Amino acid sequence: MLESAMLSVTRRLLIEHGYDGMTVEAVAKAAGTGKAALYRRWPGKSELVIAAVRALQAPVVVPDTGSLRGDLLECARHYTSGHEEAALVMGALLSDATRHPELGKAAYDAIGAPPAAALAAVIRRWTDRGVIKASAPIELIGGLLPAIAFRNVVMRRTRLDVGTAETLIDGVLLPALTAGQVD
Repeated sequence: MLESAMLSVTRRLLIEHGYDGMTVEAVAKAAGTGKAALYRRWPGKSELVIAAVRALQAPVVVPDTGSLRGDLLECARHYTSGHEEAALVMGALLSDATRHPELGKAAYDAIGAPPAAALAAVIRRWTDRGVIKASAPIELIGGLLPAIAFRNVVMRRTRLDVGTAETLIDGVLLPALTAGQVD
């Protein structure tokens, strides 16, 4: 219970102050414990933050709705709904990633990589089924949705909205991935 509170407080302070503005002392005080209790579990601030980020990791299911558009919309749902705290933590850490690359990597591995992998699996499946053009720049196109979602998180400190996701899917992804013959 105390460890969960410590990790939760760490994430809150990270969102409020960024990595450089957050201190172990502030985490301990807000969690109602001492710094020694934190250092018994994590050797330093970066390890504490990485543990707090990893605690947000949730399994992501690869959708199979029966249509490419449906699968892309389901993949987009991860970016448009769900855990607001994860989006804000990701934004805070990506803002500091140039100074602390290990934190940016931890955030991406725990929060960003699972939905990106699900999207890649969807694109591979529909390529194998012949719906997506073999000549399509799949890696580039597959990175658009996560890139725009992360831009929203970092620049706007908010999740991608459903309307923008649908416009991106219908106006950019589907035309770029297919020959225009979708569902």
